[in-house]
Amino acid sequence: MNKFIYRTFLFSLIPLIIILSLDFFARNQSSLYKEKHEGALKNKDFIEIIILGNSHAHTGVDPRGFDLFTYNLANVAQSLYFDKRITLSLLPHLKKLKYVFISIDYHSLYSSSQGIRDIWSYYAHGVKHNRYDESKYLLADISPTLFGYTPKVVLSFLKKKIVNRLKYGKDVIDFDVGTGVNIKDTIVNGFISFDGHRKSVFTPERYKKRIHAFDEGIQTSDEKDEVLEDLNDFLEILLNNNITPILFTAPTYREYNKYLEESVVNNNEREIVKLCEKYNIKYLNFMNSDLFEKEDFYNADHLNKQGAKKLAKIMNSFIIDIENRSSKLQ
Repeated sequence: MNKFIYRTFLFSLIPLIIILSLDFFARNQSSLYKEKHEGALKNKDFIEIIILGNSHAHTGVDPRGFDLFTYNLANVAQSLYFDKRITLSLLPHLKKLKYVFISIDYHSLYSSSQGIRDIWSYYAHGVKHNRYDESKYLLADISPTLFGYTPKVVLSFLKKKIVNRLKYGKDVIDFDVGTGVNIKDTIVNGFISFDGHRKSVFTPERYKKRIHAFDEGIQTSDEKDEVLEDLNDFLEILLNNNITPILFTAPTYREYNKYLEESVVNNNEREIVKLCEKYNIKYLNFMNSDLFEKEDFYNADHLNKQGAKKLAKIMNSFIIDIENRSSKLQ
């Protein structure tokens, strides 16, 4: 009987050891969120412009295209809620910050959450989503495998890391990136983007599928007023700190845009115009810009490196005009 109990105890330890090992790996796993946040702190004495937003801005604005030192803090699925709080956490350190570009896209005004990525963001810079019970974060701290990233995601991270190391050696990115990003690339001023142009996804079926996912979230949203109120507060804080906020919408492919719900597009534009009039700020709408060709996109709603360089140059020209007008007034 004693041998049976002893063997049962040893056998029961195996899952615990596996979970603890995966937790150790997850806690030491870097992420795009962590890389961007730590990079911003390292460059805190130089940053004059910040780019905020979700993946459209993250892959779509190359900070190297600006004359002033620019840092891309946008991220995959990043909501305006997190844009605001990440920026405010860094604000005391960014003594030279002058401009903040805030991306508002088709779905930006309808949710403050990033889904599962809320936890990823929390691990990187400590921002908690206020709609969650505090116990969610307590459990996520106890075991990132079971209650944070989830076992499926942690195992995916581990598998990718092993495969990449065996295939390419140590000279690869130490954090997870999506398909289309070169894992031997380097993140520069928070920027890393897609290579090339994925022709196969430029079809009406793919456009509709992508937009349907956004529309489902928009139709079930009860957060629009809350998101707008939070954005208003963010704009006021920036202006009170003598920082100029600039709203923008990144380009999406023209054929894709034809399938967007017109009422949502029009409503977004009305809300943005209200904000611009209220705070006397500018809005740059590149969504249907004819300055971008099909080859500038990786897929229908994300620019590639070529497109990101082009967009940055256009945005830089806008900043140069503001700087020139300001110098003439002095």
